[in-house]
Amino acid sequence: MSPGGEGRDAPLTILMVEDNPGDAELLRLSLEEGAGSNDASGAANAVVLHAERVSEARTLLASHPVDVVLLDLSLPDARGLDTVARVRDAAPHLPIVVLTGLDDEALAVRAVQAGAQDYLVKGAVTGRGMWRAVRHARERQRLVEAARRATHARDVVLGVVAHDLRNPLGAVKMCAAALASQESPDASQVGELAGVIRSSVDLMERIIRDLLDVSAIEAGRLAVDPEPTSVAAVLALAHELAEPLAAERGVTLALRSSAGGVSVNGDGARLQQALGNLLGNAVKFTPRGGRVTLGAARTDDGRAVRFEVADTGPGIPPEHLPHVFDRFWQARETRRGGAGLGLAIVKGIAEAHGGAAGVESASGAGARFWLTVPVSD
Repeated sequence: MSPGGEGRDAPLTILMVEDNPGDAELLRLSLEEGAGSNDASGAANAVVLHAERVSEARTLLASHPVDVVLLDLSLPDARGLDTVARVRDAAPHLPIVVLTGLDDEALAVRAVQAGAQDYLVKGAVTGRGMWRAVRHARERQRLVEAARRATHARDVVLGVVAHDLRNPLGAVKMCAAALASQESPDASQVGELAGVIRSSVDLMERIIRDLLDVSAIEAGRLAVDPEPTSVAAVLALAHELAEPLAAERGVTLALRSSAGGVSVNGDGARLQQALGNLLGNAVKFTPRGGRVTLGAARTDDGRAVRFEVADTGPGIPPEHLPHVFDRFWQARETRRGGAGLGLAIVKGIAEAHGGAAGVESASGAGARFWLTVPVSD
């Protein structure tokens, strides 16, 4: 079970780290006593593990799924804030409730400031109070994790904006400076510099649009307008739009379909966006002389059409496959520009249509990306 459990009422696993046998038994009895209170979510069939030392606790944390730790601050192999630091080092995302004596309450407060989520004073603990502390600790840890994820997402977005907008902005600045430095530039030079500016602005607009799309996908608000849409027409346009890039890269772009007479319930513009992202990636990672194949076929149950883009590129290592549809993710050794949003958008578009997206690949054997869209009634 992961920290926080699979649900509010899922049975909890509590690790109690207490070296005093009498205190350990009283704590266990308090847990049993308060199991029927409103605060005791997950108390039914709760499992209590016991360790007398931090070293034992770290071993248990490495071998057992634990939801919360009840941690004494005075143990044979650790005292004070060191106990919190060593447990957090072993399980940094696990909620901790520290246990302290009446004369050590100030230390317990410092322990909370150091990363514990709550504290209990031994000798003044009721069963209900203990379960309330457990519940609050888990809720606070969830909030901490949510804040950490939000901060990380913000930092990633800022990094993407700073990195991926820097090059096109630099190009615009350079072209503007070149135009400003010449009193009467000839028309051909003006046209060339204007072309660079236009391409750079197009790239910046695409990055901004992708960021907005990903935000809409995560909020469940990606706009799609499904209607009966010809599979043959979708494939023909996607092939036509990708052909210039493939020719420029020296890659053969083939078209194969067994669903030409079928219509899907799809948003044509969004499907072009998804297939364009897949084809752009495939062409980018396929070496000159290689082949990219765009195709479509009905699924085995006949309820959907599976669009595919297969390439003869280097393939994707198995350890990378679970991450390829994550936003902003790119393998460090294969990063070739872009914000790393294209595949996340493909997945979001497929799911917004009631379909799915996936990939099949192995190192050195190319890759096959696909998305499914329901057939039109």
